[in-house]
Amino acid sequence: MARPLRVVLGEWQKDDAFRRAITTPVEFVVARTLRDEDVAPLLHGADVLLSRAFTPGMTAAADSLRLIHTPGAGTNWIEFDAIPNHIAVCNVFGHEVSITEYVFMAILALNRDLRNMDARFRAGDWSDRKSRLPGTEIRGQTLLVLGLGHIGAEVARVGKAFGMRVIGVTRNAGPERAIAAGVDECRSFEQLVDVIPHADFVVVAVPLDAATTGLIGERELAAMKQTGFLINVARGEVVAEEPLFVALRNRRIAGAAIDVWYRYPDGAESLYPSAFPFHELDNVLMTPHIAGWTRETFQHRWVAIDENLRRLSAGEPLLNVVKVAAR
Repeated sequence: MARPLRVVLGEWQKDDAFRRAITTPVEFVVARTLRDEDVAPLLHGADVLLSRAFTPGMTAAADSLRLIHTPGAGTNWIEFDAIPNHIAVCNVFGHEVSITEYVFMAILALNRDLRNMDARFRAGDWSDRKSRLPGTEIRGQTLLVLGLGHIGAEVARVGKAFGMRVIGVTRNAGPERAIAAGVDECRSFEQLVDVIPHADFVVVAVPLDAATTGLIGERELAAMKQTGFLINVARGEVVAEEPLFVALRNRRIAGAAIDVWYRYPDGAESLYPSAFPFHELDNVLMTPHIAGWTRETFQHRWVAIDENLRRLSAGEPLLNVVKVAAR
């Protein structure tokens, strides 16, 4: 019988529910933090690092490591240049339904100004019923989905179900891609500034990398409709921080829902998620990177991670491979 895999855990996998979901024989070792000094000593003799981060400070200790598995889809904390050739990298999804539900919760709330309507009515103000212009339906409005991966494709599908016109913007654009994704149009990143003026809602759902950092900047925000809304469920840095704040503060765009940010607390400390006071703006819905956080998301991910651990132990091809291990 093969020995259990030695798996170093780096984040939420410390949860007992995760351990109970793993059926593959493993020996868990828990890192206190994601810092090099807490992770590196545990990597000697380990088979798997289950974490969102890998740094050059861990390279020398990863002598027997065979797999780095992220707990989610993002790999922007993985420094690929520091990974020895013999190590594979895999990620995991399972969050597309949860994030899509968040996206349309935000779209509907922004479209009807739900946040401010609630505040006005709590103060005894009936003006939304008596004097303000009525809201509009999202049916027939144009939804631009930036990225047509797992999340973007699901957002596009639900947008079509709402009767919206959907434009997909992706790296591999073309008529065939439009048909495969079920969108009305499919354009390239280079065409974003040309199609963004047509969008009533812009949903950002691309991974963060060199090509997508700052993909929506001052030029793209200036090209949006003044009545347009932006929803970011990708990574904060895909949208340029200061231009976004200025566009919202000056009402250059109507509003935004932001779930992903520009700075995060280290540990349990409290801090604002940006150098700019987004929290002072009444046209922004702010959430702390929880769009995909549902019980079902974690259950889907645990099953997928368990399957990859089983495959690694059995010498079978891995799923969701981001970096292939050299033989």
